[in-house]
Amino acid sequence: MSVLVTDAGGNHALAVVRSLGRRRIPVVAADSYRLAQAALSRYCARRSVYPSPCLGIREFQEGLSRILDTSRPEILMPMTERTILALLPARREIESRVALAPLASAESLRVAFDKQATIGLAVSLGIAVPRTVVLRDPSDLAVLAGRLSYPAVIKPRCSERTTADGRVLPCGPPAYCFRPDDLEETYLSVHRRAPRPLIQEFIPGEGYGISALYDRGRIKALFAHRRLRMIRPTGSGSSLRESVAAPPDMAEAARALLEALRWHGVAMVEFKRDARDGRLRLMEINGRFWNSLPLAIASGVDFPFLLYTLAREGACPERFAYRLGVRARWLGGDLKHLVGVLGGRPAGWTDSYPSRLRTLLEFLRPPGKDLHWDDLWLSDPVPFFAGLAGALLRGRPGRVAPSGVPDLQGVTHG
Repeated sequence: MSVLVTDAGGNHALAVVRSLGRRRIPVVAADSYRLAQAALSRYCARRSVYPSPCLGIREFQEGLSRILDTSRPEILMPMTERTILALLPARREIESRVALAPLASAESLRVAFDKQATIGLAVSLGIAVPRTVVLRDPSDLAVLAGRLSYPAVIKPRCSERTTADGRVLPCGPPAYCFRPDDLEETYLSVHRRAPRPLIQEFIPGEGYGISALYDRGRIKALFAHRRLRMIRPTGSGSSLRESVAAPPDMAEAARALLEALRWHGVAMVEFKRDARDGRLRLMEINGRFWNSLPLAIASGVDFPFLLYTLAREGACPERFAYRLGVRARWLGGDLKHLVGVLGGRPAGWTDSYPSRLRTLLEFLRPPGKDLHWDDLWLSDPVPFFAGLAGALLRGRPGRVAPSGVPDLQGVTHG
């Protein structure tokens, strides 16, 4: 039974292709450009190209339809908010032609994808969140500036947004504001690309991810990781992370959220352990596969195969036990981390910041026996070089991303 995997340029897509392909399940890897890393994997049976949703939802749906006609996959696995948002308007028609991997309802996805809605749900369940302000009008900034604690985080409500003219565009990363005089400029810089962003207090402390697979509101698998290094030293997804026993308060909060949404499919719920009081704070819900997926697979929770089994058979085995202390490293992301640290502490940054020397030594340290690589596999090396070339191209000034829109260096989750 073949599987069509979208967004083949992502680490999570590469992990899915490798997981299924190693089990001799034929995988078609598709993206909006031909040299996406998962499409170049030895475990990919075929690659395809569709128009990016950034150029138009209708064009994407037509391109996806052509791939379904030519490749005839039995299961479709969308990897990102971008493609999920683009296929949702045609979900019924798509599901008449291909089995869609277990995916939550449109309303549940709306809550998970919208951080303001996620916070509202969390508050109703008694789950702690960062102090958050949503402005009705930017003119209120002058009154608000003196009441905030700094640094403040200006965070897009969504990773991707659907525009009035029928496109799906990235909203880009959060921005930090370090003093009241800079609030208006910082807020408006985010507001222009992601209307009405959230203004949140900065939460110092370690980041955790609680990953899960649900079958119509019933949990089937659970996994937890702790971030050791972030791609952007000021905060982002991880370039190095470690499997841990799920902290009970975080596991309980994640289950409460996903069960309230009657979740169906995979999700990863992000938390931070507040260094000031030791309490958890909910960051967001990623209602799809996440960037650090290779760690879960290496630790013994093969989410892609479990999801495939659930899609194919209507049931899958439960998986709650896994190996602790396993580490996974994304070398491309670690290079970005190193560059960020060598560039020095940002002006006004008040939280701890990695030292240049220690970061360089950690980067060069030989890998231990239980370190796994997201991207660099000696048995499958081509995707690593394709991903590295893509990262270098995205770093060029004025670079236009393969999607056809300016590269906003969007948030990488996990």
